[in-house]
Amino acid sequence: MSKDEVGTARMRRVSQRILSNDHQESAPAAAGRWLRQRARTVCSYSMVKRRIPVLLWLPNYQWSFLPFDIIAGVTVTLTAIPQSIAYGILSNLGPQYGIYSNIMGCLAYAVFGSVKDVTIAPTSLTAIMVQVIVQELHYGTALLTFLAALITISFGVLNLGVLVRFISIPVIMGFTTAACFTIGSAQVRSLLGIKTQGKRADFVTSWDNVFTHLNEVRLADALLGCSSILLLVIMKLSKDLGEGRSRTFFKYFALLRNATIVVIGVTLAYCLTSDIDNPTFLLTGHVQAGFPAFQVPPFSYTNDNGTVYGFGDMLAVMRTSIITIPLVTTLEIVSVGKAFSKGKSIDATQEMFALGMSNLLVSFCSPLPVAGSFTRSALNHSSGVRTTLSCAITAVMLMISLALLTDVLYYIPKATLAAIVISAMAYMIDWEEIWNIWRTKKLDMIPFLATALACLFYELDYGILVGIGINCCFLLYLMSTPRLTVELMEIANLRVLLVNIDQSLAFSAVDRLRGWILKQIERHDDVELVVIDGSNVHFIDMTVAKSFAEMEHDLQMRQVRLLLWRFEPEIACTLLRLREELFLPILRTDLELQDAVTRWKHLHYLPTDVS
Repeated sequence: MSKDEVGTARMRRVSQRILSNDHQESAPAAAGRWLRQRARTVCSYSMVKRRIPVLLWLPNYQWSFLPFDIIAGVTVTLTAIPQSIAYGILSNLGPQYGIYSNIMGCLAYAVFGSVKDVTIAPTSLTAIMVQVIVQELHYGTALLTFLAALITISFGVLNLGVLVRFISIPVIMGFTTAACFTIGSAQVRSLLGIKTQGKRADFVTSWDNVFTHLNEVRLADALLGCSSILLLVIMKLSKDLGEGRSRTFFKYFALLRNATIVVIGVTLAYCLTSDIDNPTFLLTGHVQAGFPAFQVPPFSYTNDNGTVYGFGDMLAVMRTSIITIPLVTTLEIVSVGKAFSKGKSIDATQEMFALGMSNLLVSFCSPLPVAGSFTRSALNHSSGVRTTLSCAITAVMLMISLALLTDVLYYIPKATLAAIVISAMAYMIDWEEIWNIWRTKKLDMIPFLATALACLFYELDYGILVGIGINCCFLLYLMSTPRLTVELMEIANLRVLLVNIDQSLAFSAVDRLRGWILKQIERHDDVELVVIDGSNVHFIDMTVAKSFAEMEHDLQMRQVRLLLWRFEPEIACTLLRLREELFLPILRTDLELQDAVTRWKHLHYLPTDVS
């Protein structure tokens, strides 16, 4: 038997095995088998330990770790108190809700978290994204946190962390930049002591409210707020001063700048306020002591105006936030985790699961969702944290503050909290990365600007969807326009047109590929054989496979034959499943084009010139 016949027989046996395997097991049986295998994997003890990391580190916990974890937990608490209060106020829920969310988020992450440096807490982004919804539903927003948690958990369980890959750096930068401007603008009112609150907290409405009520500006609040921002900037810049022990002092002096500013603000407010009904500064006011009762998130809600919202009405108010909040919070926690992993790979799926469990626990006592906090995680990292026990210590310290320090929290000036938020937003804008987008590829400025402008002048959650949509359009365009090159050559006395494809093929590229090849045939009317080189094609779908079959028919009508060369076995399987009798004779896997054409010609009973 010749080599050609051996190769053909081998290809036929492979195709028969493929086709017979397709019919050995029905679809329901295959699905059932897959589900059983998946259930055994998910329910195994090793998987349980992987999903609940505390079972791994707690039995091996060393007492030498405890001082470091305590120091980290207490240090983070000093920053967490003012920031949680600020974000609770920013969300329109109230100062105590920021602390509630921080406590429950930290407790859950201590059990389910896999990155020791990460601290879970309310962030400026989560606060601003629920702000409009809170205006209608108030505590009913807990349902949003609950549903977002379930979606995040399902993403983690189903290993759907790949969805985050559809959000490119330009989209992330556009969203983050717009969010910083929006959040900072919403705080200008409190910074200047303006009491009147706008109907919404978006970028345009915030500034409209400020300019409309300039006559309400309080000089004391404005001076305190601006001075606080200046002092925060100076303290942050001081982190690189000194050497040795003095350098360590300035480092922690900079890290604890928020707590320092709050202490100064509280001291000034307490000393300068003689009449509690007419304070010198606008104050945070009453912070409810103690911890709220656990309760299932409401699936219907009646607001203060007596308006009744059913489950469907609540979903209508939440709109796309049910999807965008899981995406944004996942991005935050994965980004923070990568920043402090020291080059080690992190389990993004586990981080999604931990985030989902944190928000699930949060939803039973607070409507404000949590995410990975970069500021507090940096503080945790620099304090020498050893395990996620530091998160539990932070939670305990926050509980103590709710029990004992509510009288002190009353005197925190709103201008001080606004200064903390505004300074944090100013440093979150990464101007260098924006410049890199412009310098590297100017086309990427389109999704960046589209996302930023949509977020600024419409809504944050719609803005990020606009950016993702534009990115997907770019991807679809690239998929539908593969780069095609052609070579004309003479092989085995045949005029051969070799077509090279530089990428995988999807349905959107079918018309371009087919039309381009037929146009080349018209241009070179002496072509007898078209060879498509599939060495760079790693995926095709059913539409592409059917298009190859139709192309073979079109070429035969023009007295031209088709040869598919160097396609991967998986792609050959797809073609053979569609039409074995058509594709089996025209698929060749020879390493050299000369051999492939010569053997194809021999098998098709065409005389071969042996010279």
